[in-house]
Amino acid sequence: MNKANKAFAVLAAAMTVSIAACGGGSPEGGAAAVHTDKTANDNAECQNTIPKKGVQKVTVWAWYPAIEKVVDLYNETHDDLQVCWTNAGQGGPEYTKFNNTIKAKTGAADVIQLEYEAMPQFVAGKEKHLVDLKQFGFDEHKADYTEGVWNGVTMDSDTGIYGVPVDLGPFVMYVRQDVFDKYNVKVPTTWDEFAQAGRDLKAAGYDGYLSDWAPNGTAVNLALFAQKGANVYQYSASEPDKVGIDFNSKGVQDVLRFWQGLVKEGLVDTTDANTTDWNTNMLSGKYACYVQASWLTGYIQGLDGSDTGAFRMYKAPVWDDATPDVNQGGSAWAVTDQAKDTEAAYKVARELFGSKEAQQIGVTDGGLFPAWTDMLQSDAFKDMADSFMGGQKVNEITIPVAEGYRGYSFLPFQTYAYDEQVKAFSKIVKDGGAIEDNLNSLDDTLDKYAKQQGFTVE
Repeated sequence: MNKANKAFAVLAAAMTVSIAACGGGSPEGGAAAVHTDKTANDNAECQNTIPKKGVQKVTVWAWYPAIEKVVDLYNETHDDLQVCWTNAGQGGPEYTKFNNTIKAKTGAADVIQLEYEAMPQFVAGKEKHLVDLKQFGFDEHKADYTEGVWNGVTMDSDTGIYGVPVDLGPFVMYVRQDVFDKYNVKVPTTWDEFAQAGRDLKAAGYDGYLSDWAPNGTAVNLALFAQKGANVYQYSASEPDKVGIDFNSKGVQDVLRFWQGLVKEGLVDTTDANTTDWNTNMLSGKYACYVQASWLTGYIQGLDGSDTGAFRMYKAPVWDDATPDVNQGGSAWAVTDQAKDTEAAYKVARELFGSKEAQQIGVTDGGLFPAWTDMLQSDAFKDMADSFMGGQKVNEITIPVAEGYRGYSFLPFQTYAYDEQVKAFSKIVKDGGAIEDNLNSLDDTLDKYAKQQGFTVE
């Protein structure tokens, strides 16, 4: 989800674990263990106050905004279980902590928040450290979630379900409407129009940039490639020792050539995202537009000087009528193989956001973009006005994208892959390097690393 996704590659430096290193409590055959100890958490320490004493506890690690309110609501409305919540870190720090508990074979929470891109790591190899929720009948709830996030928790497998989806990040375009209006330039709907809008703005006297291509971008590039039909990574939880890596394809080449050209024309900046300079450029109108996940609103509207009301949201530019809807980010609840009472942990994972009231807290107080089909289909959600976007009903833009997203794969060593992506793409787009040579080198580097970690590369 939002800020955690942006920090994923930086924060999760210690996250990658090789197949050979995967240890823990999973039984022979790879399936995560099922436990039934109802008293093991009696003395567990919680960040929240447990209102009902003498009731079985389920421990949860999470960093969702407003999660305290969601946990309090759950505990107030449930007499059979109580949630014992801890913020174990946002994104990478939590994953590192989970990795440490895997090595120690103790210390993990029963339920943890995981981004979809982080999940493959914990089901790869000889043992699975996330519980398959299909055994509890969770497959019967497929229709409750969008297709894309369901793909995220099944990881291209029809044999197991490893999380309860919560949110996602529909890919959209943020536009400084005041800039486009001032210079009488049409807001682009295609990537060809996007490039032309930059030229038109420049010709009209605009002294900023059309947009920014951030060298530290990670998942945003996967979304851009997916729009071209290039799913560069392949991974299935049903074949946890195999990965697919394919960067040097025509789709990837086309996307990088497009952005490289815009940078060479001086139409697009190359400032790292989420830095002080980038924040200033976004809020000052130096960038006329920016393509990113819908959760970016929650980030920029919290910056100093961000209450301008100058932004509007549009559908992301497309290549043609066949361009698919894509996504960036999102996360789910996963039950760990160290859960003290596995079925109780599943119930908590299923029910924490199981009520309309809890979902509303997540959306309004937490800024989550919901993965729940009932909310996406509701008039109340569709008609929500965003004051930061000048009162625009932005969900009229985001809902179709969320519903149209079909999902794509991540690797069990996504952090390492992101780091190598950043190096290769920066050489291409920012420095004007040879596209095919750098993509071949990236493929070779990732292939070699995958094999070193014990994976078969297809």
